[in-house]
Amino acid sequence: MACAQLHARQFLVATFINIRRILSGTSQYATSRRLAVTRTILRALAALAIVATFGLAPAAAQTGQTFGELVGKVTDDQGGVLPGVTVTLSGPAAMGNPTAVSNERGIYRFPGVNTGTYTLKFDLAGFSPLLHERIVVPVRQTVTVDAVMKLASLQETVTVSGASPTVDVENAKLGARLDHDVLTAVPTSRTIFGSTTVLPGMTMGRQDPGGLNAATSTGIIAHGASNYNLNYYGVTADTPQNYGKMYYMDFGSAEEISVDTAAMGAEVGGGGGANINIIPKSGGNQLKGEAKDRLWWFGSFRDYNTHENVAGFGTLNPDGSRTTKDFLSNLRNYTASGKYQVNKNNQLSAFWTFNRKQQPNRAGSVTQPDPITTQNQTSPKNLINGNWTSVMGPNTFLEVSSTYFHMHFPTAYSDAFFALPANQQTPSMFNLSTGVWFNGPDPGGQHDRNAYRDQTNIGLTRYQDDLLGATHQLKVGFENWIGWGTETYNVFGDTVLEFRNDREGVPQPAQIVVFNTPLAQKTHMRNFAAFAQDRLTYPRVTLNVGVRWSFYDGYLPEQTGGGGAWASLFPLTTFPKLEGGYSWNTFAPRLSAVYKATEDGKNVLKASYSRYYEVMYTSEFADVINPNTVNTVSASTGAGGLATFPWSGDLNGNGRVDDNEYNHTASSRFSPSANSIDPKLKDPRNDEIMFAYQRELASNWSLNVDWIQRWFNDLTFNEEVGIPANAYTPVTLTDSGPDNLASTADDRPITLYSVLPQYRGQNVSFHTNFPGTQRYRGFELSVAKRMSNRWQLMTSYVWSRLDGDLLATTGTLAGDPNNPNQVIPTQATGRGTNDQPHAFKVLGSYQAPYGITLGANYQAISGLPFDRTFRAPGCSAALTTNCLNQGATTVRADVRGTNRADFLNLMSLRADKSFRLGGTRRASVIAELHNVLNSSAGQANFGTLTQAYASQAAFDTARVGGASYFSRVQEIVAPRVLKLGVKFDF
Repeated sequence: MACAQLHARQFLVATFINIRRILSGTSQYATSRRLAVTRTILRALAALAIVATFGLAPAAAQTGQTFGELVGKVTDDQGGVLPGVTVTLSGPAAMGNPTAVSNERGIYRFPGVNTGTYTLKFDLAGFSPLLHERIVVPVRQTVTVDAVMKLASLQETVTVSGASPTVDVENAKLGARLDHDVLTAVPTSRTIFGSTTVLPGMTMGRQDPGGLNAATSTGIIAHGASNYNLNYYGVTADTPQNYGKMYYMDFGSAEEISVDTAAMGAEVGGGGGANINIIPKSGGNQLKGEAKDRLWWFGSFRDYNTHENVAGFGTLNPDGSRTTKDFLSNLRNYTASGKYQVNKNNQLSAFWTFNRKQQPNRAGSVTQPDPITTQNQTSPKNLINGNWTSVMGPNTFLEVSSTYFHMHFPTAYSDAFFALPANQQTPSMFNLSTGVWFNGPDPGGQHDRNAYRDQTNIGLTRYQDDLLGATHQLKVGFENWIGWGTETYNVFGDTVLEFRNDREGVPQPAQIVVFNTPLAQKTHMRNFAAFAQDRLTYPRVTLNVGVRWSFYDGYLPEQTGGGGAWASLFPLTTFPKLEGGYSWNTFAPRLSAVYKATEDGKNVLKASYSRYYEVMYTSEFADVINPNTVNTVSASTGAGGLATFPWSGDLNGNGRVDDNEYNHTASSRFSPSANSIDPKLKDPRNDEIMFAYQRELASNWSLNVDWIQRWFNDLTFNEEVGIPANAYTPVTLTDSGPDNLASTADDRPITLYSVLPQYRGQNVSFHTNFPGTQRYRGFELSVAKRMSNRWQLMTSYVWSRLDGDLLATTGTLAGDPNNPNQVIPTQATGRGTNDQPHAFKVLGSYQAPYGITLGANYQAISGLPFDRTFRAPGCSAALTTNCLNQGATTVRADVRGTNRADFLNLMSLRADKSFRLGGTRRASVIAELHNVLNSSAGQANFGTLTQAYASQAAFDTARVGGASYFSRVQEIVAPRVLKLGVKFDF
């Protein structure tokens, strides 16, 4: 770890030294100016060197994520270009009053503008001064403001107000933004998940009206893709273990949240879902003397608590009923940021955010109904970032960013489990028939994760006019990150006990799942990426041509594991360093065109082709070949562990698994030392095409119509190579159908395949690329009105379809040609997990008289698909027919898309009344009502396992007892939530 940090810091220092040499050796300015610039750069380097020295060098930033761009052309009223015009930018988010001078073609540029609303002033001797007011500059957008100056006849200033364009005529990317007006006036869940998914093309897997689930990552889906970049102040909060999406932001610290959903440029990495940028508030500069307009700062603190009732979760009473127990969550955030304007061309900034999540009963649900069976989580995370930006002359802009991210994510057994007497503390117990964990601690065991990531990013933007008949914006950049982590596991008793109900519904011993704990895993990864992109602007056409190169590899450092209760199978072992066995080295083209259908730029056609490659996470190799793996048991199916053995039960009642109580021939075995990875493993890719028409309907109004199509290829999976395809024999079983009742009209035969006895437990995996394809098609229509005349509006409708070859279902994989259970018709094709055909949204606000602001948010969205599964029993001493030798096996019983969650109709309303207290002080009282329509729609958490109850009476009894069964709604949308608040601004 120390070596990795040292290498990263050496790289950072060497890069800065090279930049310093370039600037001092090639400057086109006079010697005195060069020396001044050099002194400025050396000050910046000294500050960043301090950051690097203390370990804050190299977790993730992507250049160009935190700024907008403001450009334009200055002409006289006869159309002649005007060079030498001084253009001054002013506004609340501007540090001082930066200036630019129009060049010989009349072009001026502000390449790195903070999000905000600005005024532009144009001055040239002999011409009347010109003001353009209320220019809105969003993050990652190019705003074009052309100016026409008139000869001065009188000493007067010409003012143009409210003419900020709403269509980006330079870039093809699709997306939307939540600016300060929306964030403060429109009711949302006040989480990154619930707020961004009110935007067009964005949905979430689990709705959260009122923010009751703010402490649970609910996932974000952007045009069929569930991967996304989550950038805080340009910093990607992620780790090589894919834990970054568990970071929970302080919503109140955000000035703007912008989202790109398609046609992203080469500067954006990741798998091509959503690129989300959270820009913190810039703060203030209320200082006197030299620091004014040079030092800005901001700080915030949040403590957020929720108390929920979760279906089926509570304390067990003697009569078998349960007393509901509050599901508690706490989020605590600290945020601080600062910017220092070294001189008018150089700026230093720093950002720190801390988040801690606490849940004393994580995983509490219908399937883990007792507090004893849950986890106790306390997970602190720190993200620190330092940045330097420099305007290196009129045509060059430099960005340097260095970041550190650490996530500590421990989950321990619950307090309720530790409170039990020692003789009552048993291993986790799972009912294969009902899908419920009914005794013992959380099946995942005690799990302590530490994940780290260091990253450095450098980006350079260079403008070149009149080359090949076009104006060019050339962007080049380099990114480097190094990540490492440790994870310790300790499963109670190193065993999970699994039962199956007999015909009378009484749980009977079935099998044991054994583990090699305690163990400590270690992983190490690195990534190098570079991009180049040229934006060629002609009078009516703009072309963006870019390519992104990325390289990933990793290895497993020396580590230890084993020596627990199953030391005879898994003795204490030290495993030597092991290389990952492959690397990903990819080039991703990004191409787009923008055509001004009308010369004024108010009607624009856009088209793009983009390829995105997935981020490599350590699970890609560590979960396959690490001989020190725990293979955590699935909470929904009970599958997992290093081996599964048929079990006769605790015959002597001593609370242990004795040699005579289980069959020593494994039903299945996970042998990571025998597994291998395809040395030609490809990076999963997402190919995307987009066509769009955008129109500025009127001042502050915009229309967007687009078509997006995506193909997901080269997904990765584990192919079974230890057991050949001819080593199975068919077994015909009875699927009791969606009604969960045996011997009814919807019963049907289902043929699965049992491993021949001589191949039992010979499982070996080959990690390779999945041969199938998933496809997304989407049509999007949206209309937006920025805040003006006291009101704002955003409305959208998206039709989409995600389908194709399926890769995964609960507890098993589809598509493996060597396993006939994975290629039965219901497994192979269907709708994708993230398929939501219809999504209609409208949100807005109105500033009423008397300091009252009213806001509303309505969404009507199709439910996500959920599976119906069938579980074939594993053979045991008590069950020798109509069973599978390899143990219990779960398959999808219906084609995905047959069953869906309920259609969602959600409305939220907000009202606040503001009172002036003198000066800049203001107080507000706030009322929000969420789920106004009181929707009780079922959410993403449904029972999927088909049961076979002998009668309706038995089924009804099981329902009352909390069993999990197909179509059981295990979570509904939160009921009406009334939120009252008071806000004080000063």
